[in-house]
Amino acid sequence: MIVSHRVALDAPARTVAAALAEPWLLRERLGLDGPDTGQLWAGQSVRLRRRTARVDLADERGVVLAGRSAGFAALVGDGQVTYTLRVPGRGAEESLAWLAEGVRQRATRLGEAPVVVGTAIMDGQRVLTQQRDRPIADAGRWEFPGGRVEPGESEPDAVVRECAEELGVRVQVDGRIGPDLVLANGWVLRIYAAELLSGRPRAVEHRAVRWIGPDDLAGLDWLPADRVLLPRLRESLVGR
Repeated sequence: MIVSHRVALDAPARTVAAALAEPWLLRERLGLDGPDTGQLWAGQSVRLRRRTARVDLADERGVVLAGRSAGFAALVGDGQVTYTLRVPGRGAEESLAWLAEGVRQRATRLGEAPVVVGTAIMDGQRVLTQQRDRPIADAGRWEFPGGRVEPGESEPDAVVRECAEELGVRVQVDGRIGPDLVLANGWVLRIYAAELLSGRPRAVEHRAVRWIGPDDLAGLDWLPADRVLLPRLRESLVGR
Protein backbone atom coordinates (compact mmCIF):
# COMPACT_ATOMS: atom_id res chain seq x y z
CA MET A 1 0.00 0.00 0.00
CA ILE A 2 1.38 3.42 -0.98
CA VAL A 3 -0.09 6.64 0.38
CA SER A 4 1.00 10.29 0.22
CA HIS A 5 0.29 13.30 2.40
CA ARG A 6 1.25 16.95 1.89
CA VAL A 7 1.30 19.71 4.48
CA ALA A 8 2.44 23.30 4.36
CA LEU A 9 5.63 24.31 6.16
CA ASP A 10 4.89 26.36 9.25
CA ALA A 11 8.46 26.27 10.63
CA PRO A 12 11.88 26.77 8.99
CA ALA A 13 12.63 23.96 6.54
CA ARG A 14 15.88 22.93 8.26
CA THR A 15 14.12 22.71 11.62
CA VAL A 16 11.37 20.55 10.12
CA ALA A 17 14.08 18.32 8.61
CA ALA A 18 15.62 17.92 12.08
CA ALA A 19 12.29 16.83 13.54
CA LEU A 20 11.80 14.35 10.71
CA ALA A 21 15.16 12.73 11.41
CA GLU A 22 14.58 12.11 15.11
CA PRO A 23 14.19 8.32 15.43
CA TRP A 24 11.93 8.47 18.50
CA LEU A 25 9.30 10.35 16.54
CA LEU A 26 9.43 7.93 13.61
CA ARG A 27 9.35 4.99 16.00
CA GLU A 28 6.29 6.35 17.75
CA ARG A 29 4.42 7.23 14.55
CA LEU A 30 5.62 4.67 12.00
CA GLY A 31 7.01 1.74 13.97
CA LEU A 32 10.65 2.44 13.12
CA ASP A 33 13.18 0.14 14.79
CA GLY A 34 16.51 1.92 14.87
CA PRO A 35 18.69 4.11 17.10
CA ASP A 36 17.09 5.30 20.31
CA THR A 37 18.57 8.80 20.38
CA GLY A 38 20.13 11.46 18.19
CA GLN A 39 19.16 11.78 14.53
CA LEU A 40 19.24 9.43 11.59
CA TRP A 41 22.08 9.70 9.11
CA ALA A 42 22.53 8.35 5.59
CA GLY A 43 23.85 4.80 5.47
CA GLN A 44 22.21 3.47 8.63
CA SER A 45 20.32 0.19 8.59
CA VAL A 46 16.92 0.28 10.30
CA ARG A 47 13.66 -1.64 10.33
CA LEU A 48 10.37 -0.11 9.28
CA ARG A 49 7.36 -2.02 10.57
CA ARG A 50 9.60 -5.08 11.05
CA ARG A 51 11.02 -4.87 7.53
CA THR A 52 14.63 -4.07 6.69
CA ALA A 53 15.32 -0.62 5.28
CA ARG A 54 18.25 1.71 4.76
CA VAL A 55 18.51 5.43 5.42
CA ASP A 56 19.25 6.84 1.96
CA LEU A 57 18.78 10.50 2.89
CA ALA A 58 18.73 12.43 6.17
CA ASP A 59 19.61 16.10 5.83
CA GLU A 60 18.01 19.47 5.14
CA ARG A 61 16.19 17.98 2.12
CA GLY A 62 14.29 15.51 4.28
CA VAL A 63 14.43 11.80 5.12
CA VAL A 64 14.22 8.74 2.87
CA LEU A 65 14.10 5.13 4.08
CA ALA A 66 14.28 2.51 1.33
CA GLY A 67 13.64 -1.22 1.57
CA ARG A 68 12.39 -4.04 -0.65
CA SER A 69 8.99 -4.33 1.02
CA ALA A 70 8.69 -1.04 2.91
CA GLY A 71 9.74 2.54 2.40
CA PHE A 72 9.21 6.06 3.65
CA ALA A 73 10.04 9.51 2.32
CA ALA A 74 9.47 12.99 3.69
CA LEU A 75 10.81 15.65 1.34
CA VAL A 76 11.03 19.29 2.40
CA GLY A 77 10.74 22.03 -0.19
CA ASP A 78 8.57 24.47 -2.11
CA GLY A 79 6.86 25.56 1.10
CA GLN A 80 5.62 22.11 2.01
CA VAL A 81 6.52 18.65 3.24
CA THR A 82 5.56 15.73 1.01
CA TYR A 83 5.20 12.44 2.87
CA THR A 84 5.06 9.03 1.18
CA LEU A 85 4.74 5.69 2.95
CA ARG A 86 4.91 2.25 1.37
CA VAL A 87 4.02 -0.63 3.70
CA PRO A 88 1.91 -3.79 3.56
CA GLY A 89 -1.43 -3.74 5.33
CA ARG A 90 -3.72 -0.97 6.44
CA GLY A 91 -3.39 2.18 8.47
CA ALA A 92 -0.70 3.89 6.41
CA GLU A 93 -2.77 7.01 5.72
CA GLU A 94 -3.58 7.51 9.40
CA SER A 95 0.06 6.94 10.33
CA LEU A 96 1.25 9.64 7.93
CA ALA A 97 -1.27 12.17 9.17
CA TRP A 98 -0.29 11.41 12.76
CA LEU A 99 3.42 11.74 11.90
CA ALA A 100 2.87 15.07 10.11
CA GLU A 101 1.19 16.51 13.18
CA GLY A 102 3.94 15.20 15.43
CA VAL A 103 6.61 16.77 13.19
CA ARG A 104 4.75 20.09 13.22
CA GLN A 105 4.60 20.16 17.01
CA ARG A 106 8.22 19.06 17.43
CA ALA A 107 9.53 21.62 14.90
CA THR A 108 7.70 24.37 16.78
CA ARG A 109 9.39 23.35 20.04
CA LEU A 110 12.81 23.12 18.39
CA GLY A 111 12.32 26.61 16.99
CA GLU A 112 12.20 27.92 20.56
CA ALA A 113 15.36 26.09 21.74
CA PRO A 114 18.71 27.80 22.46
CA VAL A 115 21.04 27.76 19.44
CA VAL A 116 24.64 26.59 19.17
CA VAL A 117 26.64 27.24 16.00
CA GLY A 118 29.32 25.03 14.51
CA THR A 119 31.75 25.86 11.71
CA ALA A 120 32.99 23.76 8.82
CA ILE A 121 36.07 25.75 7.76
CA MET A 122 36.93 24.54 4.27
CA ASP A 123 40.13 24.83 2.28
CA GLY A 124 39.66 23.24 -1.12
CA GLN A 125 38.61 19.67 -0.41
CA ARG A 126 39.72 19.81 3.22
CA VAL A 127 37.75 20.72 6.35
CA LEU A 128 39.08 21.64 9.77
CA THR A 129 38.12 19.52 12.79
CA GLN A 130 39.06 19.71 16.45
CA GLN A 131 39.43 17.07 19.15
CA ARG A 132 37.75 17.51 22.53
CA ASP A 133 39.81 17.49 25.69
CA ARG A 134 36.84 17.66 28.09
CA PRO A 135 34.51 16.62 29.60
CA ILE A 136 35.91 13.18 30.31
CA ALA A 137 33.01 11.42 28.53
CA ASP A 138 33.80 13.26 25.27
CA ALA A 139 37.59 13.53 25.54
CA GLY A 140 39.28 12.34 22.34
CA ARG A 141 36.19 12.73 20.16
CA TRP A 142 36.02 15.09 17.21
CA GLU A 143 33.73 18.00 16.41
CA PHE A 144 33.51 21.25 14.48
CA PRO A 145 34.48 24.53 16.17
CA GLY A 146 31.65 26.56 17.65
CA GLY A 147 29.58 27.49 20.67
CA ARG A 148 26.39 29.08 21.93
CA VAL A 149 24.91 32.16 20.28
CA GLU A 150 24.92 34.97 22.83
CA PRO A 151 21.87 37.19 23.45
CA GLY A 152 21.63 39.89 20.76
CA GLU A 153 24.24 38.16 18.60
CA SER A 154 23.53 36.90 15.07
CA GLU A 155 24.48 33.34 14.20
CA PRO A 156 27.17 34.38 11.64
CA ASP A 157 28.67 36.77 14.20
CA ALA A 158 28.78 33.93 16.72
CA VAL A 159 30.64 31.80 14.17
CA VAL A 160 33.27 34.51 13.69
CA ARG A 161 33.68 35.05 17.44
CA GLU A 162 33.90 31.35 18.31
CA CYS A 163 36.54 30.69 15.62
CA ALA A 164 38.63 33.55 17.00
CA GLU A 165 38.30 32.25 20.57
CA GLU A 166 38.76 28.52 19.88
CA LEU A 167 41.22 28.58 16.97
CA GLY A 168 42.81 32.04 16.93
CA VAL A 169 41.70 32.66 13.33
CA ARG A 170 39.49 35.03 11.36
CA VAL A 171 36.91 33.49 9.03
CA GLN A 172 34.36 34.52 6.44
CA VAL A 173 30.96 32.84 6.85
CA ASP A 174 29.50 31.42 3.62
CA GLY A 175 26.18 29.78 4.56
CA ARG A 176 24.45 26.82 6.21
CA ILE A 177 25.23 23.14 5.69
CA GLY A 178 22.74 20.41 6.58
CA PRO A 179 19.65 20.48 8.79
CA ASP A 180 19.33 21.72 12.33
CA LEU A 181 20.97 19.15 14.62
CA VAL A 182 19.35 18.33 17.95
CA LEU A 183 21.76 18.02 20.88
CA ALA A 184 21.26 15.75 23.88
CA ASN A 185 20.33 18.73 26.08
CA GLY A 186 17.58 19.80 23.65
CA TRP A 187 19.51 22.71 22.17
CA VAL A 188 19.80 23.09 18.41
CA LEU A 189 23.16 23.02 16.57
CA ARG A 190 23.44 24.82 13.23
CA ILE A 191 26.52 24.28 11.08
CA TYR A 192 27.90 27.04 8.85
CA ALA A 193 30.48 26.75 6.09
CA ALA A 194 33.32 29.24 6.30
CA GLU A 195 36.63 30.14 4.69
CA LEU A 196 39.84 30.98 6.50
CA LEU A 197 40.82 34.66 6.07
CA SER A 198 43.82 34.93 8.37
CA GLY A 199 45.66 33.12 11.12
CA ARG A 200 46.88 29.56 11.56
CA PRO A 201 44.36 27.30 13.38
CA ARG A 202 45.63 26.12 16.74
CA ALA A 203 44.11 24.14 19.61
CA VAL A 204 43.40 26.97 22.03
CA GLU A 205 40.67 25.15 24.00
CA HIS A 206 40.95 21.63 22.57
CA ARG A 207 43.40 18.74 22.45
CA ALA A 208 44.20 18.98 18.74
CA VAL A 209 43.09 20.41 15.39
CA ARG A 210 43.32 18.60 12.07
CA TRP A 211 42.61 19.21 8.40
CA ILE A 212 40.93 16.19 6.77
CA GLY A 213 39.61 15.30 3.33
CA PRO A 214 36.29 13.69 2.34
CA ASP A 215 37.68 10.16 2.55
CA ASP A 216 38.89 10.75 6.11
CA LEU A 217 35.53 11.81 7.58
CA ALA A 218 34.29 8.34 8.45
CA GLY A 219 37.51 7.39 10.23
CA LEU A 220 37.18 9.80 13.18
CA ASP A 221 35.28 9.24 16.40
CA TRP A 222 32.76 12.09 16.11
CA LEU A 223 30.37 13.53 18.62
CA PRO A 224 26.89 12.21 17.68
CA ALA A 225 25.40 15.49 16.42
CA ASP A 226 28.38 16.31 14.18
CA ARG A 227 28.36 12.77 12.75
CA VAL A 228 24.88 13.35 11.30
CA LEU A 229 26.36 16.05 9.06
CA LEU A 230 29.09 13.89 7.49
CA PRO A 231 27.29 12.59 4.36
CA ARG A 232 26.18 16.11 3.42
CA LEU A 233 29.61 17.55 4.22
CA ARG A 234 31.29 14.93 2.08
CA GLU A 235 29.10 15.97 -0.85
CA SER A 236 30.15 19.58 -0.35
CA LEU A 237 33.87 18.76 -0.17
CA VAL A 238 33.87 16.47 -3.22
CA GLY A 239 31.96 19.12 -5.22
CA ARG A 240 34.53 21.86 -4.56
